Amino acid sequence: MGSHLGSRLRRVRLEQGLTQGTIAGKLKVSQVTICNWEKGKGAPDERELRLLEKVLGKFNVPVHRPPNDSEASRDSDSPANESRIFGDWLRKTREAADMSRYELAEESGVSHVQIYNLEVGRSTNPRDVTRRRLEKALKAKVPEEIQDEVADEQAIEGLGHLIDFDPYKLKDCPACAGVYVFYDVSDRPVYVGKAEVIKKRVSDHVDKFWFKYPIVSHAAYVEIKGAILRHQVEQVLIKFLKSNAVINKQSVDRDT
Repeated sequence: MGSHLGSRLRRVRLEQGLTQGTIAGKLKVSQVTICNWEKGKGAPDERELRLLEKVLGKFNVPVHRPPNDSEASRDSDSPANESRIFGDWLRKTREAADMSRYELAEESGVSHVQIYNLEVGRSTNPRDVTRRRLEKALKAKVPEEIQDEVADEQAIEGLGHLIDFDPYKLKDCPACAGVYVFYDVSDRPVYVGKAEVIKKRVSDHVDKFWFKYPIVSHAAYVEIKGAILRHQVEQVLIKFLKSNAVINKQSVDRDT
């Protein structure tokens, strides 16, 4: 494998909170074998490499991934992590199912970054389609009391609910009218937009030079059907955020 790839294997394994023994059990090899690979002594064969990538993702090349453990520790003190009831349920249920984030992502169709964001509390109120996919993959239902508590916390009186979504999974982006916000890896809002069809507007951003991780990490939206109210809410958010919304300080987007 080589020392460089071995060190990458170790880093990615630790980022996902997995032990050498856990990886060894999934590959049906000894813990000593995993240890040797990480030290650059020996290398997995093609079958073992494919199994590793099913558990950890493509660790041998740079990938779109969540931050490392030190970043996650800093994030744990951020306001967005004050309530992570859904994320705690997700993490505990995933671990009880003996699944890594990559394995759950593969099984559910929800990106591993979105799963990470939910578990650390960056995203707290996933879309119904996301929740159902996770439940199906985990063979477990989110308790109703957790769903109710999350809904109450994210309710906006007179408008609806603030709902999280993964901006990199275009097919899962909301196909409704509303106002949306992109956040960076520090949970800082970096872009505020409005659209008659949010999914279409997000697709317009895909080719922008700034639309990449870690500048855009996750997103949230609130459904607003009225064009005038959408514009007013967007303007209020932009003016409140001032220079914190570093990408879009002016209301340059138009409803489509």
